[in-house]
Amino acid sequence: MIRGERIALRAVRAADLAALYPQISDLSLLGEPLALPLRSESSFRKEFDETGFLDARWGRLLVTDLDDRMLGTIVYFSVGTLDAFEIGYQLFDTASRGRGLMSEALRLAVRYLFERHDVTRLQIATAVDNEASKRLALKCGFRFEGTLRGNRFHDGHDSSPVLFSLQRGEATPH
Repeated sequence: MIRGERIALRAVRAADLAALYPQISDLSLLGEPLALPLRSESSFRKEFDETGFLDARWGRLLVTDLDDRMLGTIVYFSVGTLDAFEIGYQLFDTASRGRGLMSEALRLAVRYLFERHDVTRLQIATAVDNEASKRLALKCGFRFEGTLRGNRFHDGHDSSPVLFSLQRGEATPH
């Protein structure tokens, strides 16, 4: 577990699966780049049984309050042949948004990923109109790199997310 001032990051536990699956399957809670195809609950549980949602190339960390109440997730995954992870995040309770909880979680995740993995950069791709996600990336030290023209197919059309990155030497310890 990685404890912050108001939140904690931890590995997903088997006891979390029943509450977690509906949250990550609710497409209304996902931003455009994260709106991946739905997964069956059986494949979700099988993946947990095989990896615990943590391995060398990808992972899912649970964001909780200090009383261990589930607030959201941070996911990371390898980016092609780069020594990099792309990061995605989701705060489940919309009433909790805008209070700095995900900023704290993302800063903790950045520190964890740079300390525990051999990656030279972290990146965030988000929809061009997702102002909250863009502010979060900038607030946590990520730099705007540009637009990934036609990079993703979503909701029947090509979409062009914007890309932010943070290199190992740019991360500030918190």
